[in-house]
Amino acid sequence: MEQLTYPYVKYNHLTSAAGFVERDDGMVLLILSPRRGWEFPGGIIESGEPIDRALRREIREESGVEVEVTGFVGVCKNVERNIVNMDFRCRYTGGELTTSDESPQVGWFTREQAAEMITDELIKKRFLNMLDGGGMAHIFSFIKEPFSVVSEMTLPV
Repeated sequence: MEQLTYPYVKYNHLTSAAGFVERDDGMVLLILSPRRGWEFPGGIIESGEPIDRALRREIREESGVEVEVTGFVGVCKNVERNIVNMDFRCRYTGGELTTSDESPQVGWFTREQAAEMITDELIKKRFLNMLDGGGMAHIFSFIKEPFSVVSEMTLPV
């Protein structure tokens, strides 16, 4: 990864975008990740790639579906690995579910089923923030192993 310097400081962050994808009937999209279990689709934003395009690309690559981005959920940072995750609400607009190496299983589930299926503590927290939907942005920093939130705030969108 390229390191940017501004004066005397080196920046070395990865940025990702993920989507809480919902159909008009309320069903929620989840993918099965070999590393983290069930989660919502998303991934690393490539150098020079706009955020919204990266989000739609990651969702399409991991699930086969097309979406419209409808809202901002929040941002969180892994303070140990310098990864910044941005979460968005999305509405399903088309496409058929497909699997990939990154997501060997994909499916539509009720919100309740999805909340039970997600076992990774970080993914669960982000998912519950996505369910909130109260016009607030959830911003937090965390340590992954063991999972611990080190700072948190909620702000109006």
